[in-house]
Amino acid sequence: MPTAKSSKDAESTPQLEDAATSATESAPDPGPEPVAEPAGPEPGVYEYTHYADCVYPHVPLTCHAATADTPATVYNWPFGPPDDGRWTRTKKKPNTVADNMPALSSEE
Repeated sequence: MPTAKSSKDAESTPQLEDAATSATESAPDPGPEPVAEPAGPEPGVYEYTHYADCVYPHVPLTCHAATADTPATVYNWPFGPPDDGRWTRTKKKPNTVADNMPALSSEE
């Protein structure tokens, strides 16, 4: 009898293999990997162009709007500015640093 059992096991093994093969063959193609969109604006120097002053606690940075007496805050964002529509890329020289950093010297 062991011979009959062996032949039954031999027959069932290919069926399992066929089922596994057909399952992998019928799996849908996932397609190309999606390209990650940039999280926000690129790093660089930006001018604060919003009409009201603002404080960004995570930097920390106090930003001032341009007035007749003072220019707007121009800051070099090493990781890009917040994506809140208050900043415009500029070629102007930064005129401020983070509130917890030493002030810019006149030599810079």
